[in-house]
Parts: sequence; C-alpha cells; structure tokens
Amino acid sequence: MTSWHGHGGRGPLRAWLGAAACLGLHAPAQGAGPPQTAAVTVQAATLPVLRARPAPPSAQIEQGRVVYERHWVQGLGPLFNANSCTACHGEHGEGGTAPAADGPAPTALVLQLETPGTASGAEPPGDPVYGHVLNTSAVDGLQPEGAVTIHYSETEGQYYPDGFHWRLRVPHYRLSGLSRGPLARTTVIKPRLAPALFGAGLLESVPATAIRRGAQPAGDLFRGVNAFGRFGWQGRSVSIREQIAKAFAREMGLTTTDRPRDDCTPAEAECWQSHGTGLPEVAEELVEAVVSFVGALPVPEPPGGARSDSRGPQLFATIGCAQCHRPELPVEVTGADGRPARGIIAAYSDLLLHDLGAEMADQDASGARVSSRWRTAPLWGLGYRSHSGTTFLHDGRARTLEEAILWHSAEGAQARHNFVALFPRHREALLRWLEAL
Repeated sequence: MTSWHGHGGRGPLRAWLGAAACLGLHAPAQGAGPPQTAAVTVQAATLPVLRARPAPPSAQIEQGRVVYERHWVQGLGPLFNANSCTACHGEHGEGGTAPAADGPAPTALVLQLETPGTASGAEPPGDPVYGHVLNTSAVDGLQPEGAVTIHYSETEGQYYPDGFHWRLRVPHYRLSGLSRGPLARTTVIKPRLAPALFGAGLLESVPATAIRRGAQPAGDLFRGVNAFGRFGWQGRSVSIREQIAKAFAREMGLTTTDRPRDDCTPAEAECWQSHGTGLPEVAEELVEAVVSFVGALPVPEPPGGARSDSRGPQLFATIGCAQCHRPELPVEVTGADGRPARGIIAAYSDLLLHDLGAEMADQDASGARVSSRWRTAPLWGLGYRSHSGTTFLHDGRARTLEEAILWHSAEGAQARHNFVALFPRHREALLRWLEAL
C-alpha cells in the first residue's frame, strides 16, 4: 500500500502597495511595486462568430457527439479507467469534479505516472510496470492495476487583514491492491482531474507566435518551431487530436492510428498479449469526428442568475492576475463567411507554463516533491462551472474560486498576496466577476 499527499502551507509573501487607495487594497507595511493597468476585456457572450478551422459538416460533428457519449464495450481495455468520454469530461465538456468527502477517487480523477529525467521536448515514459496511467478497471478475466482513495485534511491559512481567515483542504492519496507490486520509487505520481473541453478549437487557433511573445526561455515550452503544447494541465499535447488519442489509449485502452498501442507494458503480460488484429480499435473516421465535435464545443455563458461586477476587470489586472491569465489572445480562424479571419478571444490564459510553488507540486512514489509547472488554466466558462458545483485546480482540491487563488505560490504568490490585501468588498467584487465569466 502506498500513500502520499499534497501540501498545505503558504509560500513567502512579498509586500506590495500599488494602487491601494483607489482599489481598496490594505497596504502592507513594507515594500512597493508598480500598479498594473487594467486591460480591455472581451466577455465570452460578445465573442464574434469564429470557427477554429473550416467548419466540418454538421453530420461529422453529430457523429463525434455520438462517439463522445458512447459507452464502449468492444475494444475497451483490457485495462482502463472509463468506458466513455462523458464519464470524465461530462456531457457538455465541462470537466470533472473532485469528491466533496473522503472515499474512492472518482472516474474523472486519474493518476498519471511519469519517469523523470526525460530529454527536453520528448514525451516522458510512464512507470516501467504500470505505464502512463494507473488503470483502476479491467475487462472480465483481468485484474485492475490498483485502486485509489482520497482523504482530505484541512490546513488553516493566514488571516486576512480584516480578521477573517481561510482554510484549505489538502488531498492525501492512497494506492492499494497494486497488481504487480509497488511503483518505482522515482515514478512521479500526478493526480489529474479531467479538464473542461469547451473553447478548445479556438485555443488551437491561437498562433504560436502570439504565445511565444510572452514566454521566457524554458526547456519544454515548445516542441518544434510551430508546435506548442497548449492542452492538458501541463501543456503536454499540441493539438486536440493528440489529447484525444492519448485519452483513448491510456484511459480507455482504445487504440488509434496515432496511438497503435494502449497503456499496457511488457511487464503486464496478459494485457500486452491481448491485442487482436493490430488494427486501430477506433477507426480514423471516428477519431476525426470526435476531434470535430470537441473543436466545436462553445464556451458556455454563465447562468442567468450570475451577478457580475464592473470593478472586476480592473481589480483582476491591478492585483496581477492578468499577467498570466491574459484577458485577450489573438486567433487566426475561418470566419462565418468561410474566409480566413483574425479575431480576439477572452480565454484569460497565456497558455504558458508557470511554477506555482511546492504546495501544488507533484510527488514521486517515495514522497519527494518534484518541480512542477502548470499551463495557465483558461478562465472562460468559470460562471457556468462555478454554478454547477465543480471544483478547481489540477486535482480539484479547491472547492471555490477563492481557494484556487489562495493555493497560488511562487510565480503566483504576488497576485495572491494582493488578493489577500484587498478590502472584503473588493474581494467579493472580484469573485463575483470571476463567477460571471
């Protein structure tokens, strides 16, 4: 049995003064820094009619929806986590939700496994025995690779200057029933909640040059001149198609022309030998259909009762959130008339990788923390997600948007510190605005 846990606590906080008077910040006692100017924002509801690529036939999108919702039986596994896309990502691509209490990990929260030390730009190998994902289900006659349970503890954070304090829940994961012994001690264990899929087609249409302009030199940000990993919690997939093919192979045990083998390893002889003809289990036509369906998923508007706050955009920019969660990104798309066009989307992301501190870092099987960098999560659709009981961050540990902000450290520490320094009414104004994106 193996157990390990996420980390609570707070990183070092740097003082900031900025525009405290006009924005309601409690000015810390020391230090100063330049205020951030507010950026022009474009709400999801006002986006132009844009398509990420020439519009696929509606019949292909409908076929993709059918495949996306299909409960696979033939070809499934032999080892898997889910038998449908909706089991993890939801009917409308809204993404998974972590449990509210202790218990088995839900289908939408998988444990990715990775062997460290891979050369920059190359796809890291998985655990030598269990592969890239710990598969918790199996077809009849085979044994699952193991089971995962989650236990949450709470850590008390600092007090807000006005006297209120926060509590953050810390996830602890336990592996049991590992069918072929323990993981390699150096295997990095990566709890990952199924992300939201909506708007993916537009994110794929952001030119790499527009993303690269904001990047600092870093080993694995880019894969090739024009290939940029903009999908997945750590930007490990360069396209919708790559992300879908990985999910088919690793979490459903379904092969494609892109991934002709599932996640079985040579150490799992029964699984390794179970492949039949060697032909793809998901035909190319069906893969293309799912890609079209996911690429066409629209960004949902917030519920009718969501209350925005006009002070939100300025507060968001001034406390520093907009430095990573960029309000605007350019896209090169096909317009409604079928001609090439350019547009602006309000994804609230720079699609780059950032260090958010040891508290959110992954750990290996021995319990050692591993340096982890995270793609800036797009914030569009937060209104829809926050009103549907969803959880936030890569493993769903944050129950609210406030908790998600308070988990930020390292590169996100200054923005968090500025959020904490806001007067209560301005914190509430910012959160109301986020909940209406």
